[in-house]
Amino acid sequence: MRRECRGVLGLMVVLGWSVTMGWSGLVVAYEAPAPAKIADPTPPAMDLSEVVALLKAQQEAQQVELAAQRKLIEEQTRKVGVLQRELDALRAAPPVEPEISETPEAPIAMAAPSEDEQPQTPVEKAATDAAEKKEAAEEVAEAQADDPARLALTDFVGAWRLPGTDAALRIGGYVKASVVNSFDPLAITDRFIVGSIPVDDTDAGVEAESSITASQSRLNFDLREPTKVGLLRAFIEGDFEGDGDTFRLRHAFGQWNRILAGKTWSAFVDAQATPEEADFEGLNGRINVRQAQVRVMPRIGREFEFQLSLEDPDPQIENGDGVSRIPDLIASARFQWRDALHLKVGAMVRQIRGQWEGDPGNTQKDTAWGLTLSGKFDTPLFDDRDSILFQLNGGNGLGRYVNDLQSVGSFDGRFDPVTGELELIDVLAGYISAQHWWGQTLRSNFTVGYVDVDYSGATDPDDYKSTLRVSTNMFWSPTPRIDLGGEYLWGRRENQDGSDGNATQVQFAAKYRF
Repeated sequence: MRRECRGVLGLMVVLGWSVTMGWSGLVVAYEAPAPAKIADPTPPAMDLSEVVALLKAQQEAQQVELAAQRKLIEEQTRKVGVLQRELDALRAAPPVEPEISETPEAPIAMAAPSEDEQPQTPVEKAATDAAEKKEAAEEVAEAQADDPARLALTDFVGAWRLPGTDAALRIGGYVKASVVNSFDPLAITDRFIVGSIPVDDTDAGVEAESSITASQSRLNFDLREPTKVGLLRAFIEGDFEGDGDTFRLRHAFGQWNRILAGKTWSAFVDAQATPEEADFEGLNGRINVRQAQVRVMPRIGREFEFQLSLEDPDPQIENGDGVSRIPDLIASARFQWRDALHLKVGAMVRQIRGQWEGDPGNTQKDTAWGLTLSGKFDTPLFDDRDSILFQLNGGNGLGRYVNDLQSVGSFDGRFDPVTGELELIDVLAGYISAQHWWGQTLRSNFTVGYVDVDYSGATDPDDYKSTLRVSTNMFWSPTPRIDLGGEYLWGRRENQDGSDGNATQVQFAAKYRF
């Protein structure tokens, strides 16, 4: 131990002597060779103004970059918002018929929030979201309703595409068998024409009899093709009510978007306000004309549709020949509020020009007019599907458009047998009908129709004055394609001298739609 201590002390003495006496020599020895000079990494000093300018440039660059990023984020947020609103609108919108359009619908614009907009409470936000969804749904539905291709291929149930084309074809119609029993003489036995009821044995009529027929069956072909310029459609339909149960043309028209040309229901007709009946003839006071025409059908939103058409004049003159040169001009407007309310108003102006059979050289003309108001509205007191349908028609020279008058004679005008003057016939007609559902498949209808004519000149005692028609029926549909029903009909005809006649008929019908 002592030896180790003495060794340590000796070493310390030696080191101390080296530091004090020989340090400089050691330093000199270790300084050779001299190290290379190292460059000073410190940058040269900058002027204060240069520093400020550099910082300002860097700040401006950062601001530009942040602005670009902010703009990109806002654009992405706007796009996400638009897509979300469209999705919400499609979810919240009322059911509408799907459609195909060659040109995509414009996206619904969404206003960007202002910078000073304050955050909303949960209640306010829910109310705002609901309002925005409602507004977006209305915009989407309006755009869909205004699309002329709303009945395009996606809604073309039962159709198949024609190979090598974008067109699709559907074959439709129905098979109908009718059993008709007339308790009184009528001119035609398979339907109920009130104007043909005999009055005091002055009108010809067959004896009361029954008939069974399937000639009321229909067959149609519907072709549709979406193109770059809009939807193209061709439709042909016929039944077998021609002579000898031959095929008879009912409809044949072509349509491009909202322009139609061909033979179909007149723009004066309201098919949506027609009651359900077994009788093929239909209501006496209903506007019921299919004829050749050219029609445009502009639409405003999903509630309003307008129709303007030029239609085949074909005047019916009691004791002369119709030779009109100017087509009938018809304008109508239809308002549809969901499925609960439907209204249609129409006006017609037409030329009645005819040659008197008593003097073929006597050709005269006059201007006729007509008005119609019809509709349907729900009456959900007992069942949500219950409804009331109605129609009111009036005018001068309107006879050919009224169902009963068209079936029994010429009631647009007549030549006075004494003076040879052309006189137009005033007409008032209409009906009201109520439908009630007794369950999911059973329903009944009660309908009253009326027609009245007024001659401006002399009349014969047995000339048509008015008809009244009352019917009630019940239909059962075990499946959506099948209707089975029975109907009771009563009618009365009154002549100009006040005499009248009544008739009763019962009908049964079975219909299968395809």
